[in-house]
Amino acid sequence: MDFQGGGLEGLLGALGGAAGGAGGLEAIWENPMVTSIAFHPSKAEPQFLDSTGAVRDGTFEMSDGTKISYRFYVPPDAAGVKAVIYFFHGNAEVCTALDDVAEMLHSCGAAVLSVDYRGYAWGTGQPSLKKLCPDAEQCFLQSESLLQAAGVGEAKRVMLGRSIGATCAVHLAAKQARRVHGLIVDSGLMSIKQIPTVSMLAPMVFQGQTEKFAMLPEPFDTLGKLPSVGCPVLVMHGDKDEIVPYQQAVQCHEKLATGSKKLQCWVGAGHNDCWALYFEAWKQEVKTLLEQAELKVWTTYLRLNC
Repeated sequence: MDFQGGGLEGLLGALGGAAGGAGGLEAIWENPMVTSIAFHPSKAEPQFLDSTGAVRDGTFEMSDGTKISYRFYVPPDAAGVKAVIYFFHGNAEVCTALDDVAEMLHSCGAAVLSVDYRGYAWGTGQPSLKKLCPDAEQCFLQSESLLQAAGVGEAKRVMLGRSIGATCAVHLAAKQARRVHGLIVDSGLMSIKQIPTVSMLAPMVFQGQTEKFAMLPEPFDTLGKLPSVGCPVLVMHGDKDEIVPYQQAVQCHEKLATGSKKLQCWVGAGHNDCWALYFEAWKQEVKTLLEQAELKVWTTYLRLNC
């Protein structure tokens, strides 16, 4: 359902093989094998193109001509929408898979704009780690006319990133700080290099040259962007997450400079079952965040330890 752990040996093999190639260490993240492991795109056909109803499908066109698909869920009472949630999904999901969750978020007073990545659904191009965040920013800027046309242009903007989608959500909350009113990090990936299997196998791939792995830059620098986030933030993570360790949520919470932040631990939950185990509690946490985003008030640090 989400960020996949399988095939990481192949990813690390690509890292080792590409390390000495043209473009230096940073070029590793554009290696085709790395991309094929990091992303698991699914295709889907749009069903609501040119719609002005409750569900609207379309694409955002990037500066290089690539088209990124989206699905926009608009509540029946658009005038009552208090927030628009930009939803960035996991690497094995797709923008159309949010129907049930969108209905729940509608009950919290939010419209939902579910945004894909390159090569997903009816979008074009190939997935790219290095283009993930710049693409998200272009989608965000282009979405203004979409929101205005739906009658929700005055609503607060809230970013919600799940797993690898957290990189996009954090990026926008940091780079578009004056226009983003809330951030939700759901089982969020903060560091690819800190994924246990990657860090465990890297010394073997780099033949003991651990300094080479240490020099390898993160493709997103998500942790480095967190101090620039000034809006209310909700970080949620399962303490039994087998893919993105709970410690990454702790790091995320600690790196945030805003006083408006909360870390919610889902006891006993893994990477892909938080909703199944804690759906109602998850909903309440999101609802509270949306209320704080609307009021622009959240004065305390909250951390619920496992």
